[in-house]
Amino acid sequence: MEQSMWVQTLMGPSEFELRELSAKTEDDLGDGEVLLRNLAGGICGSDLPFFRGATLPGDQETGRPYSNAKPGFPLHEIVGEVVASRDRSFAVGARVVGWASNMDALSEFVVVRGASLLEYGKDLTPTTAIQLQTLACVIYALEQVRDIEGSSAAVLGLGPTGVLFSHVLRTKGAKSVVGVDRVDRSDVAKAFRIDESIQATAEVWSQSLTEEQRPNLIVEAIGHQVTTLANAVDALAFGGQIYYFGIPDDAVYPFPMMGFLRKNARLTSGFTPASARHDVLVKAEAHLRQFPELTEACVTSIFSYQSAQEAFDVAASPSKGRLKVIFDAAL
Repeated sequence: MEQSMWVQTLMGPSEFELRELSAKTEDDLGDGEVLLRNLAGGICGSDLPFFRGATLPGDQETGRPYSNAKPGFPLHEIVGEVVASRDRSFAVGARVVGWASNMDALSEFVVVRGASLLEYGKDLTPTTAIQLQTLACVIYALEQVRDIEGSSAAVLGLGPTGVLFSHVLRTKGAKSVVGVDRVDRSDVAKAFRIDESIQATAEVWSQSLTEEQRPNLIVEAIGHQVTTLANAVDALAFGGQIYYFGIPDDAVYPFPMMGFLRKNARLTSGFTPASARHDVLVKAEAHLRQFPELTEACVTSIFSYQSAQEAFDVAASPSKGRLKVIFDAAL
C-alpha cells in the first residue's frame, strides 16, 4: 500500500493549505542525497518574501528557479532523521541538521543533499539542534570579515539572525556591539552581549551619530529593502567595513558610491556555499555548547507543522519578546 505524507502548500500569497501527497521514498534519491523524516524546522527571514508571494532568484547552488506553488515551500532550515541514504556519510537512523536543498521542508519527508547536513550530538533535542543552521550562517559570514578583534561594531536588525551576529562578534573579540532595530530589543540585549540596544530605523540612527560614535564594522542583517545598505554607508567610520547579510528582494541596489569611496570603506557579502556547510555546522555546534545560554534565549515561539499559517503570520510580524519561530514535528 502506498504511503502518504502531509505537506503544506502555498495556495497564494500568505495562504497555506495542508494536503496529503504520496510519500517520498528511496527511489527519489540521487547520488549524495538522503531522505529525512522531518523532526523540526525554523523560519528564516529569507523565507518570508516567498510566503508573501514574491518571486526571487533561484537556488544558490544550481541557479534553478523556485516555484512558490511547490509542495513544502518555502522552508530551508531542517532537522530530520535519515530514513534512506545514498550518501555514505549518513546511515539510516542518524539525526541531522542543515539546509533543505530545495526549500521544501514544510513536508513530512524531505530529500536533502548530504553535503548540507551534519549529524549532531545525541544529547541535543531537535528544537535545540535547529538553531545550528542559523548560527552556522552567522559564523561563516563573520569568517569573511577582517579585523573583528577590538572593533566597534553595529548590527542593523536584531531579529533571530541579528542577535546571533551580536553574540558571535563579541565572542570573536569585538570591543563593543550596538544593535539597531525598529522593535525594542532591550529585553534580550544582555543575553546576546549587545552593549547598547537602540530602537530606531537604520536611517534615524545613522543620522544621529557623531564622528566618535561611528562604528568601524557594520553588519546589515535586515535585507529586503534598498535603503538600509545606504544607511550603513552613511553611519560607517572612515576605513570601516560592512558585511551585507540580509537577503535582497531587488536584483539591483542603488548605492552611495561617492560616500563609500570617500570613506575608504570595504563591502563584503555572500551566502554559505554547500562546500562549507558541514564544517560551519560543526563550528556552530561547538559554539552552542560553549555558550549553552543561547539555547533558551533564541527560540521564543514553537508551532506544529499543521499550524504553518499561524507560524508564518507570527514570524512576519516582529514584536518585542519574539525572536526565532520554529516547528516541532512532535506537536
